[in-house]
Amino acid sequence: MQNQFRLPKDIPLNEFPTPDTFLEEARQLSTDAQKEGLILRVMGPIALHYYFPEYVNLYRQMERLGERVFTDIDFASYGKQRGKLVPFFERHGYGLEKRAAMIAGGTRLIFFSPKIPMIDVFFDKLDYNHPVDFKNRLEYHPYCVSLTDLLLQKLQIVQINDKDLKDAMLLFLAASLGESDKDSINTRYLIKIFSDDWGFYYTAINNLIKIKEATANVSALNNQQRQIIITQIDQLINLIEVSPKSGKWKTRAQTGTKKSWYKEVSDWV
Repeated sequence: MQNQFRLPKDIPLNEFPTPDTFLEEARQLSTDAQKEGLILRVMGPIALHYYFPEYVNLYRQMERLGERVFTDIDFASYGKQRGKLVPFFERHGYGLEKRAAMIAGGTRLIFFSPKIPMIDVFFDKLDYNHPVDFKNRLEYHPYCVSLTDLLLQKLQIVQINDKDLKDAMLLFLAASLGESDKDSINTRYLIKIFSDDWGFYYTAINNLIKIKEATANVSALNNQQRQIIITQIDQLINLIEVSPKSGKWKTRAQTGTKKSWYKEVSDWV
């Protein structure tokens, strides 16, 4: 085991694990955890590779991934399993980054090894600009968080960047809209969230519009693919807008952006 944690960006490219190493390790850790009654579900671009292998070539042509392709493995898990996951990762050759654990206060743990430079485990929710709750939501897929939660993780970002826009485009291109989390983006769940939380609604609607507009700048997409993305986004926006809103939503909407509608975040890494 390497003695000191290094950020992935600080590791020379010639020392960096191959994309296949990340994909194989993430799947193996998820599988081994399951055998011990533990839940580890992948997030981010690795999850998109698992869900949509037929779109991997297009995904890479979209110039989203960069030279390293993957920099870390992001997992979601349940907080009640936190104590068991530390020895689990130690048995698999990973050390705990103790400074990150102290800063996170139990919401997140970072592990590292010579094989994979950084594994990030988030417990119970992803809590950045807007919270994405994992409670009772990590059993829909054997390796990944749900498609719905993958999308929410993008829509919650106030300062959304090019990489996140492209991840969301792939989701709208490859996944269907539905009313359950079984192999679809669950519009019923999204509507419930956005009809009760005006701040999350406001950020999400703005991001959905940005995703649509950004398709024009991605040369790897053909016109048919752009139209699929735009049509799905328009359908989702319409479903959100016409749904009844809670009293809390209406009260907060009156204040609008005169008051900050999202949580400010800073990430030590």
